[in-house]
Amino acid sequence: MSKNLYQKKAGGNYYARIQINGQDVRRSLHTTDRRVALQRLRTIVEEAQGIRAGEVPDTVHQWEDAVARWADLQFGDLRPGTQKRYRTSLRQLHDHFSGRDVRMITSATVNDYTVARRRQGVSGATIRRDLMVAGRVMRVAKRAGWIDSNPVPDEMEEIKERREPIKPVSMRAMAAVIRKCSPGFRELVRFLARTGCRQEEAASLEWDQLDFTGSSVTCTFFRTKTRSPRVITLTHRCASELWRIRRQGPFVFVSREGDRYKNVTGQFRRTVQRAGLDERSRFRCHDLRHTYAIKALQAGTPIYDVARQLGHSSVKTTEMYAGWLAKRLQ
Repeated sequence: MSKNLYQKKAGGNYYARIQINGQDVRRSLHTTDRRVALQRLRTIVEEAQGIRAGEVPDTVHQWEDAVARWADLQFGDLRPGTQKRYRTSLRQLHDHFSGRDVRMITSATVNDYTVARRRQGVSGATIRRDLMVAGRVMRVAKRAGWIDSNPVPDEMEEIKERREPIKPVSMRAMAAVIRKCSPGFRELVRFLARTGCRQEEAASLEWDQLDFTGSSVTCTFFRTKTRSPRVITLTHRCASELWRIRRQGPFVFVSREGDRYKNVTGQFRRTVQRAGLDERSRFRCHDLRHTYAIKALQAGTPIYDVARQLGHSSVKTTEMYAGWLAKRLQ
């Protein structure tokens, strides 16, 4: 079978070369690993043998057909942020599944994808997200009658999603990063630290979501992770800072150009690098949310209030912070 395998250049991707009904068919195997290439070549050869034997009907539905059908049915209903994440997964999946008859995508094929991504050093959480998208695409293919079963769901259970450790941010590290923030971004980072909100919730916050009329200032989030709107009360300090920066335009936090922030994680990472923190002191933007939760519990805030502020659908999620504090006290 190795005679059907070749590389266009040394160290590059392997290609399959086979004859089907007198036609020379060449297909990229999207891997530089010879062992993986041989596995994928075996699948292609099996497909060719089926075609020669007349076992495969004229209408063949490929991975791209299933993606297009899924996109027509479901993609438009997703939120913009979710669409962006799914596009990233689809690009990765395309490199592995493109050109394949959906009936030839088996649990072994999915396992090959998992192994290849693991070798690239990709996190379990990212692979799970990719496979979730693949599973939805294949589910649509099954409902269309193109396949008999979905090969993806069982595979997802093998990949453990590792949570990043809770790492409260020190005041000194926070101050160093704040000094390196641009003016508009500094306001956004402070808001995240003082409310425990998720990045997209704060970045998409508009002035009409804030209520300054009562004795306390409230903020209503509609674009939440759980899709359930929630209302939080802002501290006097946080409310005063928002009132001070009140400006024209719908969004609360904007760049010098007047645009809302879209890649908060990336900009925050670059800001931390400019701050020159040592490896031990560096932190992620999401660590601000962890820090808020820890400080609130340390201050005696009831855990149900903390859960409500963070927008957790279950207090069990908030309990991980209480567990972290309990271990620190041992």
